[in-house]
Amino acid sequence: MSKKSIKNKLFLIFTLMGMIPLLAVLFYGGLRLAAHAENHAKTSGWLRNAIVNEHLNYSLQNNFYVLRTLAAAKPVINYLKTPNAADEAIIHEMLRNNDEIFHDNNLTVVTNAAGQQLVRSDNEPLVNVTQRHHFQMAMAGKEYVSDVIVSMSTSKKIVVLEVPIFDEQHNPIGMLQRNLNLENLEEFIQAQADENTAVIIMDQENQVIAHSDTSAVGTDDTDYYKKIIRIMDSDNGVGKVKLNDHNTFVTCSHNQLTNWSVATVQPASAVYRSVNNEVIQAGIIGLLLLLLVSLMSHFLANRITVPIRKICQVVTDLVKGSNDISKLEILSEDELGEMATAINEMRFMRDNMRQEAERDELTSLCSRTAVESNCRQRLQEYEESFAPGMLAIFLIDLDNFKKATKDEGHQHGNRILQNFANGLKDIFRAYDCVGRLEGDEFVVIIDHQTDLTIIKRKAAEINKMARELTIGGENVGITASIGIAIAPQNGKTFNHLLHAADLALFTAKEKGRDCYEIAGEEDGEFDNLK
Repeated sequence: MSKKSIKNKLFLIFTLMGMIPLLAVLFYGGLRLAAHAENHAKTSGWLRNAIVNEHLNYSLQNNFYVLRTLAAAKPVINYLKTPNAADEAIIHEMLRNNDEIFHDNNLTVVTNAAGQQLVRSDNEPLVNVTQRHHFQMAMAGKEYVSDVIVSMSTSKKIVVLEVPIFDEQHNPIGMLQRNLNLENLEEFIQAQADENTAVIIMDQENQVIAHSDTSAVGTDDTDYYKKIIRIMDSDNGVGKVKLNDHNTFVTCSHNQLTNWSVATVQPASAVYRSVNNEVIQAGIIGLLLLLLVSLMSHFLANRITVPIRKICQVVTDLVKGSNDISKLEILSEDELGEMATAINEMRFMRDNMRQEAERDELTSLCSRTAVESNCRQRLQEYEESFAPGMLAIFLIDLDNFKKATKDEGHQHGNRILQNFANGLKDIFRAYDCVGRLEGDEFVVIIDHQTDLTIIKRKAAEINKMARELTIGGENVGITASIGIAIAPQNGKTFNHLLHAADLALFTAKEKGRDCYEIAGEEDGEFDNLK
């Protein structure tokens, strides 16, 4: 046998020995990638469902919170007992304020116990809703979120939230309802979907409330929604079914607040597309490596992967938001060196952007973003603490600031804000969060308070400091109005506390300014602390 033929045979043997494990790896890897893609589809479906459910809960709870507040208002209760023009004017103003809070065109209605609408925020003709299920639930003293119904006044599909209104004996004497247009919900789930993913929301009667893919609403598959409902009724809410003659992954979940169903639909072709591409690319790369660089693989791997691992670690730390990231010391003049230089510049830019985002440029106080993050972290620690005490949010607005700025100029206004910010830092501990929201509005967060007197004393110190604030030895002529919200009495979330503090600030302004107001104090919420 000639030398050449042996060489060919050895080449063939070595090639087969390399190809067999390569093919095995490609086959096994393809199966693993397919399983991973399916798991990723399920996970992403659950995540989208969780985001939609969280949005639903947040929106509904905010609406319920405002409706409960309006239902407890004395003008509303008095008007239902004895309708009069003065209370009606107050209710209209309250409804207008409510619309300004939500920035939407959703209708809010006050209805009496006979089912007759008395006041509407849109001033459209009043109708009788006696036959509506949500009215019957209100008269039973229960809050309720309806399924999809058709509005009697606009003929549009809506969802109704209602809160009963009680008299002093806790007997229902009417209801407050808010109609939610489905367009806003549809826009939200369209933002959560993409070209390969659809999100569907259905009510308890399996009517479609919102569908991110409007072209699928009139689908030719008559069993389209029935198949989805069957998956919803299964134990895990995840399944693979054929919709419109295409294999599809469906992930379903129930919203606990409304008992509505949320489903994410993903075509199997889109899920597996990345797997096919990965297998093809891996096969090509594997063959090239097998035929061309088998003798140099070990040397090149050690030389290339060490700096790559360093780069990957730094990039991973950047993505995770880690603050302790070492500078890449890769001095080579090739692409890895250029990549290391670019990543070092990204790290430097990220650190600068983080500092700018967390600090107010004018006053060096915490920015709005930093204040919200700090408050949410403290509330989380508050929930986990065995004896957390009280957490207080001071919402501070400078009185007569615009006049002082108008008289003395913009630079003078900036000096007032800077001096006032320094005064706040002198009053509070370094541990406390002192920030500026915007303009002449400041916020302070303190926690672990066991005595309401300390909170009041701090508010009084702010009022005194504002009155005595000077620039160049001259009093600047401003005062401060302060609204204070306290956890847990006024809520346990940042949004609830900030809303309560804002209402208290409004009350302080109404009382003549240069004072502070604690949310709920006049209602006796803090009597047990006195």
